[in-house]
Amino acid sequence: MRTLLTAITTLLLAGSLSAQSYTIFIHGKSGKNHNGIGTTDVNSYWGSSVNSVSGNRIFIGYDGTTDPRTYGSSRAQTNISTGLTNYCKAGKTCKIVCHSAGCYAIEYWLSNLGSTASAKGFNISKVTALAAASGGSELANALNGITFGFGGNAMDKSLIVTTARGAFNHNNTGGVAVNHVPGYKGMFGASAILPGEDDYAVAYHSSCAYNRAGGLNKCQTSLTQYEGLWPFGSNRTYTQYSGHYRAPSVSSTGLYLDHGQIKTEGWR
Repeated sequence: MRTLLTAITTLLLAGSLSAQSYTIFIHGKSGKNHNGIGTTDVNSYWGSSVNSVSGNRIFIGYDGTTDPRTYGSSRAQTNISTGLTNYCKAGKTCKIVCHSAGCYAIEYWLSNLGSTASAKGFNISKVTALAAASGGSELANALNGITFGFGGNAMDKSLIVTTARGAFNHNNTGGVAVNHVPGYKGMFGASAILPGEDDYAVAYHSSCAYNRAGGLNKCQTSLTQYEGLWPFGSNRTYTQYSGHYRAPSVSSTGLYLDHGQIKTEGWR
């Protein structure tokens, strides 16, 4: 009996030691090429902000000027597929931390899996979405407008609000919970363009995953507000896409952080 118990204990310990857990970081828009998959934050997009997360850290990088929906060399979709296959399968589990357009990239990838992540063999516990740009940014709209469609790179064009919102089925997260962390520390100029609360790059309609664009100051499952001039206006309801939630440790008002500062919140 003692020999049997020893053998079982050894097997259980071996199993626990072989199972590995990773936090995967996926960056957003950048003027640099962060191409790479591994323990190195190529060209230091994240900097010291990742120190808020303990354990094994993996960085999935790509050319930050490219459309986050595209495949190929130094492209987000190819590197996400490779990185998650390497670090979220075969006894390995992972949590994903994305920032800005990096959330656009991973949400696009999850929506196009063709099934749930678990059914495809991926062990993804959740996505922590920091200032998600998956709903686009009015700043991209403005850039496109003032340059008559000629300005901006492929990333900028992908972030036009109608483009981002029509790019994929935002209600399909592959069975993985996407927990949003929005910031409301805006900046003069940018905040005049972005509706509602914003972090100077994206507004709450995007960073909280609401099902339509609008000027919102709360991040919650559903929000109804009166819009238009009284008495000609009407109530309008906004709801979060299916599978999207506010991070449990964040209040409905969000965090007083700007678009860059919010990168330190990956621990949520």
